Amino acid sequence: MNITNMLKNGYRVFAFVLLASTGLQAFAQSHRHERAASSSSHEESANCYDPADRADIRLWDGRAPGAIGDDPCRDIPYLRMFPARTEGSSPRPAILIIPGGGYDRLTDEKEQAPVAEYFSQTLHATSFVLYYRLAQKDGSYRYPVPMWDGQRALKLIRYRAAQLGIDSQRVALFGFSAGGHLASTLTLHSATDFGLPVHDAVDAERGRPELLGLGYPVISMDPADVPPSGSYRNLLRGFEGPELQHLQTYLSGEKNVTPHTPPVFLFESMDDAKISPQNSVLFVAALKAQGIPVDAHLFAHGEHGAGLAVGIPEESAWPEMFQRWLIQQRFLK
Repeated sequence: MNITNMLKNGYRVFAFVLLASTGLQAFAQSHRHERAASSSSHEESANCYDPADRADIRLWDGRAPGAIGDDPCRDIPYLRMFPARTEGSSPRPAILIIPGGGYDRLTDEKEQAPVAEYFSQTLHATSFVLYYRLAQKDGSYRYPVPMWDGQRALKLIRYRAAQLGIDSQRVALFGFSAGGHLASTLTLHSATDFGLPVHDAVDAERGRPELLGLGYPVISMDPADVPPSGSYRNLLRGFEGPELQHLQTYLSGEKNVTPHTPPVFLFESMDDAKISPQNSVLFVAALKAQGIPVDAHLFAHGEHGAGLAVGIPEESAWPEMFQRWLIQQRFLK
């Protein structure tokens, strides 16, 4: 289904200019000096697990399943926690953020701390950024390793909910770009463990999020539907024949929506120059076909990798739209 057909069929397609609100602009201004002060060397080291940092939560106490070493910048998947700004002791909702980058790198800092800080400070939700293992040139950490890390992260949040002051019945995922593919895959296949070779008490937790949020996501791994992206090549490197054909279908979100899929929020710019917006169009159509509640915002213009999209006409509206949707879903009070 293309954008013209979506308009004819009454989908919620947004093609207007809406500047960021004063609140979002003020939030961004308060953190702009921090981002500007980050040197390139800091950005390179920002994704390394630091055992001395109490905000960093290692996904496995020992070596992660399938790890090829103990490099804190490559082999140790972890969460970085951003506590909710709140008063009182009532448990808070949690949002797990999965940044993108093509499965072989995490390219855009805008999808990491700034988003987590906004969710924690403005939405009052305890937020986590997932630093998952990335595909290496030798073929290690391809599928299903990122899925192991993502599912473990979600289950670990639930496992430690009481300790972290989190409501285990209000855990959402939000993924950007390739992270959107990982988030949607975890959601659609929450009943499987993706062949995880070892298990402990954490793995007994529920793997289905209450809600799924997506920003300019990769969805399809079927070359017949969407031209192969870097995410496709990195995640499925080395697979061939019937096994590849199976994964092309199994890892295409538009082919795996069921009546049990949770509600979805999605935003995309139809002039996305890096990832085909057809990914989002196909996914929204599949969700509608299954009767899944979906709040889709397909903007005429925007930028891939924009994170909060501060100062970007049209796309900058999504954070407040997401907040209203979370309230409508009774995820936020």
